[in-house]
Amino acid sequence: MEIKRKGVIKFFLCTTIGIVLFAVNLPGIGRPAFSAFATLCEDALAPIYPWILMAFLVISLTFTVMGLFRHPLIRNTPRLKRTFYRKKMQAVTLSVALAVVFCYQFLPVPFLNDQSGALIDMCGDMFIFLLLAKMTLPLISDFGLSEFLEVYLRPIMKPLLKVPGCAVIHMMTSSFVSVAASTVMAGEEYQKGVYNRKEAVAALTCLTIPTMFVTMLICSVVGLENEWFHLYVYILATCLLAGIIVVRLYPIRKIPETYAVEPPAPEKEEKGGKWKLSLRQASERALRMQYHPADHFLTIVLSMISFIPYILAWGTVLKLILAYTDIVNILTYPYGLYLQLFGVAQGTEVAPVLVLNFLDVVMPTVVLSEVADPSVVLRMLCLTLSEMVYIAPLLLTLASKGLSSLKEQMEIWLVRVIVLVPCAALLYPVFY
Repeated sequence: MEIKRKGVIKFFLCTTIGIVLFAVNLPGIGRPAFSAFATLCEDALAPIYPWILMAFLVISLTFTVMGLFRHPLIRNTPRLKRTFYRKKMQAVTLSVALAVVFCYQFLPVPFLNDQSGALIDMCGDMFIFLLLAKMTLPLISDFGLSEFLEVYLRPIMKPLLKVPGCAVIHMMTSSFVSVAASTVMAGEEYQKGVYNRKEAVAALTCLTIPTMFVTMLICSVVGLENEWFHLYVYILATCLLAGIIVVRLYPIRKIPETYAVEPPAPEKEEKGGKWKLSLRQASERALRMQYHPADHFLTIVLSMISFIPYILAWGTVLKLILAYTDIVNILTYPYGLYLQLFGVAQGTEVAPVLVLNFLDVVMPTVVLSEVADPSVVLRMLCLTLSEMVYIAPLLLTLASKGLSSLKEQMEIWLVRVIVLVPCAALLYPVFY
């Protein structure tokens, strides 16, 4: 098939601009262009963060209440229906979050406001950062880079990770699109007979890597946005090394290689060199991609409703628990000792991230944003993000009929937690 020159030019141009924006330090500034611009916007808008968040929460709560009463506007608009229709817990969370911001702005409640103040600043930074990132990150993720890399990564999948070469697309999907999309795709491939059960579970637990967008967001929250590119490569290497080990350990090695349906006949390998094939795939994706700023804006604003109110509401509650009780510290103390064994000096102080990770990907930053040592923060971000991408799709994995069980998934999670720590410790000096 002919490679279209227009698609190749579009792929190289957009991808190069994206990499320069996010990964190349500007002369005289010492940081990437995107990071410098995002910081400038955050500094300018920081004084009005409480007002921005209050407006966001009031509007979100209004639409959520309308959804509870099945208002036609919500019920008949697919995008609004997915976000606001009959969301009782969301209404509770938005109400608590609005109360937290209102108290911070208008009522002197020292014990509450002291704990919520840092979260309000954090969420304000996140709000601005996400809007800017959603407008520019598609330059890297949507114009053919994953299709280009896929051709070169396929041959290493079977010997290293015990999965078919086509499984590399799940790794690419989780990195460039979302962990949930990758999980759903792997479950569907299992139901179609593309993977046996052992391969599907391995793909879900060992090929899922953090989304670039989420990693960039969290780096911004903890004030290490300049380290995003190095951190992301560090995370990729750690996830790959841990995956190579975990697929050879119990319980994955004991999973039977059974198929949900009769597997399809293998496809014939396409003729042509890898370079031509990778260019053709990348150019086709680039030609299909159309950039719609307004759609990106609405998408990210609606998606923020799923986590910013939760951070404001339950993050404040968690900070109060951490400040006034030792429950979480006691539960995670053994994990802290394990971290210290592999060189994390403040292991027992940052160990609570293991529990916070179960609630939301951004929750560990409640603890990590107060840690002064960048080496500790970078190692813990690597660990928490690598663990998060297994916990986040857990329910989607269990929803795939006959694929896995809660017991099996928790066993794999425990093995990953144990293996990731030495992997991250071994690779940290390589990247920093």
